[in-house]
Amino acid sequence: MNRDKGTMLSGAAASPGFLNIDRRGFLRSVGLGAAALAWGRPVRAVGKSAPRPNVLFIICDDLNDWALHPPGHPKAKTPNMDRLRKRSLSFTNAHVVVPVCGPSRKCLFSGLYPQTIDDYGFAPWKSVKPLKGCVPLPLHFRNNGYGAYGTGKLLHEGAGGDFYTAYGIGPDYGPWPWCGKGRPSNTPHPLQFETWKKHLPIQMHRDLNYGPLSNVPHWKKGAIQGIPGAKGWYTEKGKPFRYADDKDRDKMPDEISADWAVGVLKKKHDRPFYLGVGFIRPHTPLYAPKKYFDMFPLEDIQLPPHLDGDLDDCASVLRKRWQWGYKKYDALIEAGGTKAWKEWARAYLACMAFVDAQIGRVLDALDAGGYRESTIVVLTGDNGYHVGEKDCIQKWHLWDESTRVPLFIHVPGARGNGRNCDRPVSLIDVYPTLADLCGLGGHPNKDRSNTPLDGRSLRGLLENPECKESNGTPVAFMGIRDGRASPHFSVRSKRYRYTLCGNGEEELYDHEKDPNEWTNLAGDPKHAEIKKQLREQLMQTLRTSKIPKGFKPIKTAESDKK
Repeated sequence: MNRDKGTMLSGAAASPGFLNIDRRGFLRSVGLGAAALAWGRPVRAVGKSAPRPNVLFIICDDLNDWALHPPGHPKAKTPNMDRLRKRSLSFTNAHVVVPVCGPSRKCLFSGLYPQTIDDYGFAPWKSVKPLKGCVPLPLHFRNNGYGAYGTGKLLHEGAGGDFYTAYGIGPDYGPWPWCGKGRPSNTPHPLQFETWKKHLPIQMHRDLNYGPLSNVPHWKKGAIQGIPGAKGWYTEKGKPFRYADDKDRDKMPDEISADWAVGVLKKKHDRPFYLGVGFIRPHTPLYAPKKYFDMFPLEDIQLPPHLDGDLDDCASVLRKRWQWGYKKYDALIEAGGTKAWKEWARAYLACMAFVDAQIGRVLDALDAGGYRESTIVVLTGDNGYHVGEKDCIQKWHLWDESTRVPLFIHVPGARGNGRNCDRPVSLIDVYPTLADLCGLGGHPNKDRSNTPLDGRSLRGLLENPECKESNGTPVAFMGIRDGRASPHFSVRSKRYRYTLCGNGEEELYDHEKDPNEWTNLAGDPKHAEIKKQLREQLMQTLRTSKIPKGFKPIKTAESDKK
C-alpha cells in the first residue's frame, strides 16, 4: 500500500375524505397522472379543494447502502426497511450532496447545493448567511397549513429554528461511558481505551467504540491521570442512564424519538401533517442492546470488498485530506487484525438492526392510526459510510461508499411502488419532490431570499421509473470542501463516477465493470470522450447554480489542450 499521509401536538393528518379515495383519485389529487410521465415536467399541483397527503420523513445517521443488500457485502437484517422498500420506489443510485451529516442535511432541507449557500461544513442553519430568508422544508409545510412535527436529529443541530409546530428531543448520541470528570459525551469506553491507546489519540477513541449495552463501563480512579472515575452509562447531558439488563433499562434516544413519533401518529388530526423523524444510529459510538449483537455471530460476518493498494491510483489530494477514517482503519487492524474489523462490522450491523426496529414501530403506528393510504413516506440516510473499503472507516469522501444512500419513496397508489430505479438522483431532489406532490408550489423562497431550489421533482419517476428525462441533468452532483480550500466535485451517472478535484486531478470509475471503484480510468485515453462528457455535465451543474470563487482546476484545462 502506498498511501500518502496528510493532515488531520395538534393538527397533522389528512382529512377523512382523503382516506377514502381510490388509487386513481389519489394520483389525480397529487398530479401523478399522464402529465407527470416526463421526468421533471411541470405538472398540475394539488388543487385547493383536493385533500392533501401527509408526509412521514425518516432519516438515519450514517446509514450506508447495506440497506439495499448489495451482493458481496455484509448481510444487514432490516425487515422493516425491507417492507417499506417493497411498497416504495427504491432509488438504487441515490446520492447525498455533501457526504457528511451537517452540510448534507442543510442541503436536503434547503434544496440548495453547497456552492449555492457557500457552506460545506457544520455551521448551524441560522449562522449561514445565504440561508437567511430561505425556507426550510418543514417550515414550507407549516406555512402551507400543515402541522409540522419533528424529533431527533433532522438538521445537525436538531430543529434548527422555529420551523415546527412541535418538536420532540434533539440529537443525542448516548448513552456514554463517563470518567467522572467533564461531559460524558465523547468519553471512550475504558475497555477499548486500553486497546486503542497505543494507536489513536484519545479524542478519536469515541468514534471507534462499539459494543452491547451489557458491557457496562467502569472507569477506575486514576486510570487516566486526574480522573475521579465513574461506573455505568450516562446521557449526553450527564444524567445517569439506568441499566440493569436489556429488559430493565432507560430508553435510548432513538427509542424516545420513536415513542414521540408514535404519539403523533396516534392522534386524530384535523389537517394534514409533515412528520420528520431523525434517528441517530448507526452513527458512532456503536452501542446498542445486546440482542442486536446476538443477531450477528462473529463467525458469520462477511467483510465488505477490499483491495490492497486501492488508494494508489486515487487523486493524491483526496488521499491526503481528512485522515481520520484512514487512521481509524489502521488502528483497528494494528490492534486486532481481521477479527477487530469483523467486530466493528458486526457492531455497525447491530446498530442498523436496532434502528430498523425503531423504524418498524413508527411504520406500525402509521398503519394503526389509519394514515397508511394517505401518507407519502420517505426513508433515507444523510451520508454513506466506509467500513474498511479504501482502508477507511468513515464518511466525507467522494467515493460511492460515502455518497450512496438508500432512498425509498412511497406514494400511495403510484405505479412505481415495489420497483427499483437506477437513474442517478440526489437528496437535493427531496424538497422539490415533496413540495410538488403536496401542491405547495415550487418557489418557497419567493419574496424572501428569492433563491430558487436547485433540485428537481422526481414525481414522474415515481409513477414511471423508466420514463425518459425531459428536464434536469442525467447525473447526481456532490461536492466537498476543506476549510476555505478549493472544493472538489463529483458526478454519478447510471454507469460512471467522475470526480474533478480543486487542483485539477481527476477520477473516473466504470461501475458496470468496476462496482467497487478499484480502477481509476481518468488517465486512460480510451475513456477521454466519456470523461469530457461527464466533466461538461459537472460544469453545467455549477454554471446553473454557482461556480465557486477561485475554482479553476488548472490540470484539467491543460490536459484538454493535449
